[in-house]
Amino acid sequence: MSFELLYNPGNVICDYLNIHNDHRFILRVFINLTYYGHLVVGLALLYSRYMIF
Repeated sequence: MSFELLYNPGNVICDYLNIHNDHRFILRVFINLTYYGHLVVGLALLYSRYMIF
């Protein structure tokens, strides 16, 4: 497993699928936004469950 998969999953997936040019940019943006969006929502959920005073 590549370490890059943890911080830039869109680039790894585009390399694996051999996608280039504008399609690569759009797919990378979509994958990275989805990945980081889920991460942020998960952290917000943990914060709201355990840090309410």
